[in-house]
Amino acid sequence: MVHSLVEAFEQAIRGPDHAVDLFGAAMVIARLGNPDLDPEPYSRLLDRWAEEVLDHAGSRCDPEELCQAIDWQLFHVLGFHGNSLDYGDPANSYLDRVIDRRSGIPITLSLVYMEVARRVGLRCDGVGFPGHFLVRCGDPAEPIYLDPFHQGVRLDEAELLARLAALDLGGASPQMYLCAVTRRQILQRMLANLRAAYRERSDLQRWLMADELAITLEPWNVSLYGERGMLHYRLGNFEAALADLETYAGGVRAESVRPGALRLLAHLRARLGRTEENP
Repeated sequence: MVHSLVEAFEQAIRGPDHAVDLFGAAMVIARLGNPDLDPEPYSRLLDRWAEEVLDHAGSRCDPEELCQAIDWQLFHVLGFHGNSLDYGDPANSYLDRVIDRRSGIPITLSLVYMEVARRVGLRCDGVGFPGHFLVRCGDPAEPIYLDPFHQGVRLDEAELLARLAALDLGGASPQMYLCAVTRRQILQRMLANLRAAYRERSDLQRWLMADELAITLEPWNVSLYGERGMLHYRLGNFEAALADLETYAGGVRAESVRPGALRLLAHLRARLGRTEENP
Protein backbone atom coordinates (compact mmCIF):
# COMPACT_ATOMS: atom_id res chain seq x y z
CA MET A 1 0.00 0.00 0.00
CA VAL A 2 2.79 2.44 0.86
CA HIS A 3 4.35 2.16 -2.60
CA SER A 4 1.06 2.80 -4.40
CA LEU A 5 0.28 5.76 -2.14
CA VAL A 6 3.66 7.37 -2.72
CA GLU A 7 3.42 6.75 -6.46
CA ALA A 8 -0.03 8.37 -6.65
CA PHE A 9 1.10 11.28 -4.49
CA GLU A 10 4.18 11.84 -6.65
CA GLN A 11 1.93 11.99 -9.70
CA ALA A 12 -0.41 14.52 -8.07
CA ILE A 13 2.36 16.91 -6.97
CA ARG A 14 4.48 16.69 -10.11
CA GLY A 15 5.58 19.86 -11.90
CA PRO A 16 5.45 23.54 -10.88
CA ASP A 17 3.25 24.48 -7.96
CA HIS A 18 0.41 25.84 -10.09
CA ALA A 19 0.20 22.43 -11.80
CA VAL A 20 -0.14 20.48 -8.53
CA ASP A 21 -3.42 18.53 -8.44
CA LEU A 22 -4.52 19.72 -5.02
CA PHE A 23 -7.76 17.74 -5.01
CA GLY A 24 -6.01 14.60 -6.24
CA ALA A 25 -3.22 14.90 -3.68
CA ALA A 26 -5.72 15.50 -0.87
CA MET A 27 -7.59 12.36 -1.93
CA VAL A 28 -4.34 10.38 -1.80
CA ILE A 29 -3.88 11.62 1.76
CA ALA A 30 -7.46 10.51 2.50
CA ARG A 31 -6.49 6.98 1.47
CA LEU A 32 -4.59 6.79 4.76
CA GLY A 33 -8.05 6.39 6.28
CA ASN A 34 -9.70 4.51 3.41
CA PRO A 35 -7.27 2.58 1.18
CA ASP A 36 -10.04 1.73 -1.32
CA LEU A 37 -11.18 5.32 -1.78
CA ASP A 38 -12.42 6.25 -5.26
CA PRO A 39 -12.11 10.05 -5.73
CA GLU A 40 -14.32 10.27 -8.83
CA PRO A 41 -17.72 10.35 -7.04
CA TYR A 42 -16.44 13.20 -4.87
CA SER A 43 -15.19 15.14 -7.89
CA ARG A 44 -18.59 14.77 -9.53
CA LEU A 45 -20.29 15.88 -6.32
CA LEU A 46 -18.19 19.04 -6.20
CA ASP A 47 -19.05 19.63 -9.86
CA ARG A 48 -22.75 19.40 -9.02
CA TRP A 49 -22.45 21.75 -6.08
CA ALA A 50 -20.65 24.25 -8.31
CA GLU A 51 -23.50 24.05 -10.83
CA GLU A 52 -25.96 24.77 -8.05
CA VAL A 53 -23.84 27.75 -6.93
CA LEU A 54 -24.00 29.16 -10.46
CA ASP A 55 -27.75 28.57 -10.60
CA HIS A 56 -28.14 30.47 -7.33
CA ALA A 57 -25.85 33.30 -8.44
CA GLY A 58 -27.64 33.73 -11.75
CA SER A 59 -26.17 36.55 -13.79
CA ARG A 60 -24.24 37.89 -10.81
CA CYS A 61 -20.57 37.20 -11.23
CA ASP A 62 -18.59 39.66 -9.10
CA PRO A 63 -16.44 38.02 -6.38
CA GLU A 64 -18.56 39.00 -3.38
CA GLU A 65 -21.77 37.73 -4.97
CA LEU A 66 -20.11 34.46 -5.98
CA CYS A 67 -18.82 34.11 -2.41
CA GLN A 68 -22.34 34.64 -1.12
CA ALA A 69 -23.65 31.96 -3.49
CA ILE A 70 -20.94 29.50 -2.35
CA ASP A 71 -21.73 30.36 1.29
CA TRP A 72 -25.40 29.66 0.68
CA GLN A 73 -24.73 26.29 -0.94
CA LEU A 74 -22.06 24.99 1.43
CA PHE A 75 -23.17 26.38 4.77
CA HIS A 76 -26.94 26.86 4.50
CA VAL A 77 -28.02 24.18 2.03
CA LEU A 78 -25.42 21.50 2.80
CA GLY A 79 -24.64 22.43 6.40
CA PHE A 80 -20.84 22.37 6.34
CA HIS A 81 -19.42 23.41 9.72
CA GLY A 82 -16.33 23.19 11.86
CA ASN A 83 -15.87 20.12 14.03
CA SER A 84 -15.19 21.74 17.40
CA LEU A 85 -16.21 18.69 19.44
CA ASP A 86 -13.53 16.32 18.11
CA TYR A 87 -11.02 18.63 16.47
CA GLY A 88 -8.17 16.10 16.62
CA ASP A 89 -10.05 13.29 14.86
CA PRO A 90 -7.92 12.18 11.87
CA ALA A 91 -11.10 11.98 9.79
CA ASN A 92 -11.17 15.78 9.86
CA SER A 93 -8.15 15.65 7.55
CA TYR A 94 -9.60 13.11 5.10
CA LEU A 95 -11.31 15.08 2.35
CA ASP A 96 -13.78 12.30 1.55
CA ARG A 97 -14.91 12.09 5.19
CA VAL A 98 -15.16 15.87 5.43
CA ILE A 99 -17.45 15.88 2.38
CA ASP A 100 -19.48 12.93 3.68
CA ARG A 101 -19.90 14.33 7.20
CA ARG A 102 -20.08 18.03 6.16
CA SER A 103 -17.65 18.69 8.98
CA GLY A 104 -13.92 19.22 9.33
CA ILE A 105 -11.10 21.47 10.46
CA PRO A 106 -10.20 24.85 8.94
CA ILE A 107 -7.82 23.59 6.26
CA THR A 108 -10.06 20.83 4.87
CA LEU A 109 -13.18 23.01 4.94
CA SER A 110 -11.13 25.68 3.17
CA LEU A 111 -10.12 23.12 0.58
CA VAL A 112 -13.77 22.25 -0.10
CA TYR A 113 -14.50 25.97 -0.49
CA MET A 114 -11.53 26.43 -2.83
CA GLU A 115 -12.55 23.47 -4.99
CA VAL A 116 -16.09 24.80 -5.44
CA ALA A 117 -14.76 28.31 -6.09
CA ARG A 118 -12.38 27.00 -8.74
CA ARG A 119 -15.25 25.29 -10.51
CA VAL A 120 -17.30 28.49 -10.69
CA GLY A 121 -14.39 30.61 -11.90
CA LEU A 122 -13.74 32.48 -8.66
CA ARG A 123 -10.15 32.99 -7.60
CA CYS A 124 -9.75 31.58 -4.12
CA ASP A 125 -6.43 31.07 -2.34
CA GLY A 126 -5.51 29.44 0.94
CA VAL A 127 -4.15 31.70 3.69
CA GLY A 128 -1.90 30.16 6.33
CA PHE A 129 -3.00 32.31 9.25
CA PRO A 130 -1.26 31.11 12.44
CA GLY A 131 -3.30 28.35 14.03
CA HIS A 132 -6.34 28.84 11.82
CA PHE A 133 -6.43 28.35 8.05
CA LEU A 134 -8.51 30.85 6.04
CA VAL A 135 -9.29 31.62 2.41
CA ARG A 136 -8.89 34.78 0.38
CA CYS A 137 -11.20 35.28 -2.58
CA GLY A 138 -11.26 37.66 -5.51
CA ASP A 139 -8.63 40.14 -6.61
CA PRO A 140 -5.68 40.19 -4.15
CA ALA A 141 -5.79 43.99 -4.42
CA GLU A 142 -9.36 43.90 -3.03
CA PRO A 143 -9.33 40.69 -0.99
CA ILE A 144 -12.30 39.01 0.62
CA TYR A 145 -11.09 37.06 3.66
CA LEU A 146 -13.45 34.45 5.06
CA ASP A 147 -13.43 31.59 7.52
CA PRO A 148 -15.00 28.31 6.28
CA PHE A 149 -14.65 26.75 9.75
CA HIS A 150 -17.11 29.36 11.01
CA GLN A 151 -19.45 29.03 8.04
CA GLY A 152 -17.94 31.73 5.87
CA VAL A 153 -17.81 34.61 8.34
CA ARG A 154 -16.08 37.61 6.73
CA LEU A 155 -12.85 38.89 8.25
CA ASP A 156 -11.62 42.44 7.89
CA GLU A 157 -7.97 42.82 6.88
CA ALA A 158 -7.35 45.41 9.59
CA GLU A 159 -8.81 43.05 12.20
CA LEU A 160 -6.57 40.22 11.02
CA LEU A 161 -3.50 42.45 11.13
CA ALA A 162 -4.42 43.50 14.66
CA ARG A 163 -4.63 39.84 15.70
CA LEU A 164 -1.24 39.18 14.13
CA ALA A 165 0.28 42.17 15.91
CA ALA A 166 -0.50 40.46 19.22
CA LEU A 167 1.40 37.31 18.24
CA ASP A 168 5.10 36.53 18.37
CA LEU A 169 5.89 36.13 14.67
CA GLY A 170 9.62 35.86 15.13
CA GLY A 171 10.29 39.12 13.34
CA ALA A 172 8.23 38.20 10.26
CA SER A 173 5.98 40.80 8.69
CA PRO A 174 2.30 40.35 9.72
CA GLN A 175 1.28 41.04 6.12
CA MET A 176 3.10 37.86 5.09
CA TYR A 177 0.51 35.79 6.94
CA LEU A 178 -2.29 37.24 4.82
CA CYS A 179 -0.66 36.20 1.55
CA ALA A 180 -1.69 33.15 -0.44
CA VAL A 181 0.16 29.96 0.38
CA THR A 182 1.26 27.50 -2.26
CA ARG A 183 -0.51 24.26 -3.05
CA ARG A 184 2.42 22.31 -1.65
CA GLN A 185 2.26 24.33 1.57
CA ILE A 186 -1.40 23.39 1.94
CA LEU A 187 -0.50 19.72 1.60
CA GLN A 188 2.37 20.11 4.07
CA ARG A 189 -0.02 21.57 6.62
CA MET A 190 -2.56 18.79 6.05
CA LEU A 191 0.09 16.14 6.59
CA ALA A 192 1.44 17.91 9.67
CA ASN A 193 -2.07 17.85 11.16
CA LEU A 194 -2.42 14.15 10.44
CA ARG A 195 1.00 13.26 11.81
CA ALA A 196 0.06 15.05 15.05
CA ALA A 197 -3.27 13.20 15.19
CA TYR A 198 -1.62 9.82 14.65
CA ARG A 199 1.05 10.61 17.24
CA GLU A 200 -1.65 11.48 19.77
CA ARG A 201 -3.35 8.13 19.13
CA SER A 202 -0.11 6.10 18.89
CA ASP A 203 -1.22 4.96 15.42
CA LEU A 204 2.33 4.14 14.37
CA GLN A 205 1.57 2.52 11.02
CA ARG A 206 -0.50 5.40 9.69
CA TRP A 207 1.94 7.89 11.18
CA LEU A 208 4.70 6.16 9.22
CA MET A 209 2.68 6.34 5.99
CA ALA A 210 1.98 10.03 6.58
CA ASP A 211 5.74 10.52 7.00
CA GLU A 212 6.31 8.75 3.67
CA LEU A 213 4.04 11.27 1.94
CA ALA A 214 5.59 14.19 3.81
CA ILE A 215 9.09 13.12 2.72
CA THR A 216 7.85 12.79 -0.86
CA LEU A 217 6.70 16.39 -0.59
CA GLU A 218 9.74 17.66 1.37
CA PRO A 219 12.71 15.41 0.58
CA TRP A 220 15.08 18.09 1.92
CA ASN A 221 13.48 18.11 5.38
CA VAL A 222 15.92 15.95 7.37
CA SER A 223 13.83 16.20 10.54
CA LEU A 224 11.23 14.05 8.79
CA TYR A 225 13.86 11.35 8.29
CA GLY A 226 14.58 11.44 12.01
CA GLU A 227 10.88 11.04 12.77
CA ARG A 228 10.49 8.22 10.27
CA GLY A 229 13.60 6.52 11.65
CA MET A 230 12.13 6.55 15.14
CA LEU A 231 8.89 5.02 13.80
CA HIS A 232 10.76 2.34 11.88
CA TYR A 233 12.58 1.44 15.10
CA ARG A 234 9.35 1.22 17.10
CA LEU A 235 7.86 -1.01 14.40
CA GLY A 236 10.92 -3.30 14.37
CA ASN A 237 12.31 -2.15 11.01
CA PHE A 238 15.86 -1.74 12.27
CA GLU A 239 17.75 -1.47 8.98
CA ALA A 240 15.36 1.21 7.73
CA ALA A 241 15.57 2.97 11.08
CA LEU A 242 19.36 3.07 10.92
CA ALA A 243 19.36 4.45 7.35
CA ASP A 244 16.91 7.23 8.28
CA LEU A 245 18.71 8.18 11.46
CA GLU A 246 22.04 8.29 9.61
CA THR A 247 20.42 10.68 7.11
CA TYR A 248 19.00 12.79 9.92
CA ALA A 249 22.22 12.96 11.95
CA GLY A 250 24.27 13.77 8.87
CA GLY A 251 21.91 16.47 7.67
CA VAL A 252 21.74 18.81 10.66
CA ARG A 253 24.34 20.64 12.67
CA ALA A 254 25.89 18.47 15.37
CA GLU A 255 24.61 20.69 18.17
CA SER A 256 21.07 20.45 16.79
CA VAL A 257 20.82 16.66 16.71
CA ARG A 258 18.37 15.44 19.34
CA PRO A 259 20.17 13.50 22.11
CA GLY A 260 17.57 10.74 21.96
CA ALA A 261 18.22 10.28 18.25
CA LEU A 262 21.96 9.99 18.89
CA ARG A 263 21.42 7.36 21.58
CA LEU A 264 19.12 5.39 19.31
CA LEU A 265 21.58 5.68 16.44
CA ALA A 266 24.40 4.34 18.63
CA HIS A 267 22.16 1.49 19.80
CA LEU A 268 21.27 0.51 16.22
CA ARG A 269 24.87 0.65 15.07
CA ALA A 270 25.84 -1.68 17.90
CA ARG A 271 22.86 -3.98 17.32
CA LEU A 272 23.52 -4.27 13.58
CA GLY A 273 27.29 -4.39 13.90
CA ARG A 274 27.87 -1.08 12.16
CA THR A 275 30.28 1.74 12.89
CA GLU A 276 30.02 5.43 12.17
CA GLU A 277 32.89 5.22 9.70
CA ASN A 278 31.46 2.12 7.98
CA PRO A 279 27.68 2.48 8.26
